[in-house]
Amino acid sequence: MIAPALSETAEPPAAASERVVDPGSARLGSVDDIDRLRLAILRLTRRIRSHASPGITPSQLAVLGTIIHNERATVGQIAEIEHVQPPSVSKIVGALERLGYVKRSVNPDDRRCAPLVATPAGLEYADAVRSAGRTWLAEQLDELDVIDVTAIEQALPALERLLEGRP
Repeated sequence: MIAPALSETAEPPAAASERVVDPGSARLGSVDDIDRLRLAILRLTRRIRSHASPGITPSQLAVLGTIIHNERATVGQIAEIEHVQPPSVSKIVGALERLGYVKRSVNPDDRRCAPLVATPAGLEYADAVRSAGRTWLAEQLDELDVIDVTAIEQALPALERLLEGRP
């Protein structure tokens, strides 16, 4: 089917960056606003990580966190959670093992399966990373005015729902 041509009197559609949704809806006003939010979240995450996790890569930190939060998960399960291929996770886990942050355990019911657990050193490192990131973020928030901090605080439940996949 061929789309009808615009008449000469019809207004061209708004550019994506100019598109404004109904003010009564709970949506951001434009694609530019969505891009600003996306970039702000990505850049803030990068800055927190750069101030908090010297010594290991962001991928290694993510896998370590996944192992801690999903105790006894296998390489395949971690790959699924992190949305990466099992060989990539296996390589990352190998690096974390060499650092002494994780170890493979034995599943008595299936010896082919090697659940992963964080070592005390891995747990301690993760705690130090969280503390350093928390400290850096708190220092940045201290530089904002009360209205901005309140706005961020009020946005937290919605951001958490987005992370859980239940907006």
